[in-house]
Amino acid sequence: MQTTNPLSESDVLRFLQQQHQRGRPSPTLREIAAHVGHKATLSVQRILNRLEQQGLIRREAQQARNIRLTARALPKRGLLLIGQIAAGPLTEAIEDQEFLDLGALYDPGTHRGLRVKGNSMVDAHILDGDIAVIRLQETCNDGEIVAAEVDGEATLKRFFRRKDHVLLKPENKQMKPIRVTDVTIRGVFVGLVRKS
Repeated sequence: MQTTNPLSESDVLRFLQQQHQRGRPSPTLREIAAHVGHKATLSVQRILNRLEQQGLIRREAQQARNIRLTARALPKRGLLLIGQIAAGPLTEAIEDQEFLDLGALYDPGTHRGLRVKGNSMVDAHILDGDIAVIRLQETCNDGEIVAAEVDGEATLKRFFRRKDHVLLKPENKQMKPIRVTDVTIRGVFVGLVRKS
């Protein structure tokens, strides 16, 4: 009979914090179990119940990937700057970490900052070096500016769904749209920080 190490609240909470800091969606019970080396999701469910009772997480009913860290569980206050995003050609997704003191304006549990690199969004007044604030979500409406990932590369563009593809359109008349069939939405643009 194979034995596994006992599952601890700190292991599960640490994994949730890591996923959150990397801007990834909330993990499923199976993903948490696999990460901490367990097969049974019931043990993970019990740990999550205890974390929720302690006020460290909250779960939204009727929603997949519904685990949210509360302010008490966040490692630092402020908006997490998770790296750079292309406002130009696609660039490799970067996951540097730095915090901005914008917690009063944006919920650090659901928002991230991305430093803009390039000039493809200048007509939307998003300039090279600005910090684009995105609300973490996996869906968007046509015409919204999104942080999108294509083949592991991230870009900030306006999103348009077509019949058989998606158009990621720059806000710069000098540049052409990117036509893709497989795209992952990481978040929707909701604000801008420009350092003078």
